[in-house]
Order: sequence, then C-alpha cells, then structure tokens
Amino acid sequence: MDEPKNNRLWTKQYLLVIATNFLLYIVYYQLMLWTTSYAMHVWHADVSEAGLAAGLFIISALTARLLAGHFIDGLGRGFVLRAGTILYAAAMLPYFHITSMLEFEAVRVLHGFAYGLASTAASTIVATIIPIRRQGEGIGYFTLGVTIASAIGPFLGIWFTHRGMYDASVWICTVVGFTALALSLLIRTPAHRMNDEERREMHSLRFSTFFETEALPISFIAMLGGVCYSTVLAYIGAYSQSLSLFWAGSVFFLGFALTSIVSRPVTGRLLDELGGSVVVYPALIFLALAMIVIGAARSNGMLLSGALVLGLGFATITSACHALAVFVSPQKHVGRATATYFVLLDVGVGIGPYTLGLLVPHLGFSAVYYAAAVVAMIGIVIYWAAIGRTGIFSQWTMKRVRALRLNEIEIDPAAVSRAKREGREAEIPKVPANREPHELTKR
Repeated sequence: MDEPKNNRLWTKQYLLVIATNFLLYIVYYQLMLWTTSYAMHVWHADVSEAGLAAGLFIISALTARLLAGHFIDGLGRGFVLRAGTILYAAAMLPYFHITSMLEFEAVRVLHGFAYGLASTAASTIVATIIPIRRQGEGIGYFTLGVTIASAIGPFLGIWFTHRGMYDASVWICTVVGFTALALSLLIRTPAHRMNDEERREMHSLRFSTFFETEALPISFIAMLGGVCYSTVLAYIGAYSQSLSLFWAGSVFFLGFALTSIVSRPVTGRLLDELGGSVVVYPALIFLALAMIVIGAARSNGMLLSGALVLGLGFATITSACHALAVFVSPQKHVGRATATYFVLLDVGVGIGPYTLGLLVPHLGFSAVYYAAAVVAMIGIVIYWAAIGRTGIFSQWTMKRVRALRLNEIEIDPAAVSRAKREGREAEIPKVPANREPHELTKR
C-alpha cells in the first residue's frame, strides 16, 4: 500500500535540505581543524591567537543564530537560507587574498555569521517540511547528516594540513560551499504569513523575541550534553596519546559515527511512537556511561567502547532535543525554537573545555570525563524535575497535540499535559473559518 502523501518523509525537498546542510557542515568541520594550523603556520600566531580565530567564528555564528531565529519568519525561511548560503560560499574567496592575521580573523567572523544564518535556516525549514507524525524520525535522519559530516570534515582537514596543503583545503571547501548554494536555490519552503501581532513582535527587542521560552528547558538539556561532548572533542587526542592508545584515538570518531548511524533512525521512531521521555532518559544514561568508560579507559578496546556508547548517548540527545524543542513550541515560532536549541547547544560545546578543562592540571584527563559523567547525571535529575514529571513529552500528550496540529489547530502542549494530570479535557482553540491553507512558495 502506498504511503499517505501527508505522511511521506523522503521527498525531494527533504533530501535537498539534508544535502545542503550536510555540505555546510563539511566546510564548517574541515575549516575548524584547518584554522588553527593555518594561523600558526602562515601567520606565526601563537596558540591563543589561533584559538581566537576559531572562537570568533563560533561567536559570530551564535549572533547570526539569534538574529535568524528572530527575523526568519518575517524575512522568509527560504530567503534567509539563500542569503546565508550565498554569503557562505562568497566568504570562501577572501581566504585566497588574506595579507594579515587581522584580515584572517575578519574573514572568519564573516564566515561564521554566514554559517549561523544558513544552518539555522536549513534546520528550521526541515522541521516545517517533515510530517508532524514523523518529526523525531525525520530530524534524526537530518542530524545524522551532521554526524557524518563531523567524521568526513575533520578527516579532510587533518589530511590536508598534515601535508601542508592549506590552499588545496580552501579550494575543496570553496567547491563544496558553492555546491551547497546551488542546492539551496532548488529548495521550496512552506510559507508562513505573519499576522499583525507577529509583525509587532518581530520589531520588539525582548528576551522572549529572541529565545523561545517553551523550548528553553529541553534546550538546556542539550546544552549539558554539549558540555560533555565538548570534552571529547577538545581532549580525546591528547588523552589517547597520554595513554599510548594511538589506534583507538585515531578511530574514535568513526566508532562514534557508527553507532550514531545505527541508532538515530531507531530512536527517532521511538520518539514518534512512544514519546520523548522514553528516548531522553536512556540517552542521558548512555552519555554518563560513555564518560565513565572513557575516563576509566586503559586499553584500546575500552576507549573504543566509550566511543560506541557515546554515539548512543550524545547523538540521540541532539536529534531528540531538536525535535522536542520544535514540538513544544508554537508552530509559528519554529525558527525561534530552532535557534534557541542551537544557541544553547553551541554554548555548551563552547564552555565545556574551559570549565571542566580546569581539572586537567590538577587531577588529569580522567577527572574531566568523570566530571562530565556527573554533568550528564545532573541532566537526568533536571529533566525529570523540569520536564519529565509534567508529562509534556509523554506518548499520550505528543500524540494528542500532533493530531490537533494535523487539523491546523495550534495548542500549547503544556496545557494538554496539565489537563491530563488534572483529569480533565484541555480546551481546544477554535479554528478561524477564513484560515488559508499553507502553500509551498519560493519566499
């Protein structure tokens, strides 16, 4: 039997957004490894200056994410994506003409801003074209592209920099960037017609107009996951070398990618069928376990085991929290919810090495991973206290809300779960008789 059209996941538009986002992240990961090496080799920058160039990219990307989340529905999701990819591709060209470290840092700021715009727009668009009943599964496959890029990009960056082929690395990224631009021009996005209240809101500058408050709790859980994962990104190379576990260190992220690829489609379907809590609790447990195994590793097999468990934990957290941040927010604020999720996740990745890394000089690398395990365990407690016990991501609540949204009835999931706890029916908003159906457009 053919799949119903309104429940079809693997559409041309869905594949185009996945491919575009995948290419954006290939360039991002490849140049992140390239940046510090290039700055130190060509401009003779010290470690702190080279690190600043990488940090400026992230700060600029965070700024762009906040702005994109605030203005994306007013300017048009497709417009922001195309503007971002145009700037992203064009920003590759100045790399060939840089004459000073200051110019290099300026180009990294420009490139980071473009990346923040384009990646936030792509993540917003994919959340709007995935069938409501398959959001967990659909976002799982979408973020799987990022995981694969996180394995390919660093591999290319290391391969080229170890051979001193700095310009060749930029050329590869330029081709990939312009390919992402070409694909973005083919993407058609669901239109969102703003009402007067939304237009007034877009012109206001309050915390709630940049951050989706409903998405903050689950995004905070993602931030804690980012803190844990960042300790792996920052220190796994030095840690594996200190233990003489060179083989496991070299294939660590391949193991991480393997279990991510296997688990994400499964956990995405579980989220859609059984609710968010069924997925988030085990993911946080796996994350804590991965940190403990990595911290206790004294053999190649044990360190690689930590990588495999990490794929079950962090990869699931990122896709699940993204899907749940979109679910818990009003559909008209998908862009803002997506930006809120990514900003907090990026903050977690940014602060992890600096906070937990303070333990290295005094207690060694293992202490960093044990501390990260504690962070993951704290995440379990916070999730239960702020989210889990409310039932907002229970199977019943999620299916009820999605059923209403399929009929274009917007309702607050918190109100549905609260009514369920109180043993009453949630009040269903009336649908305006003159509501126009959503159309695909090239805004």
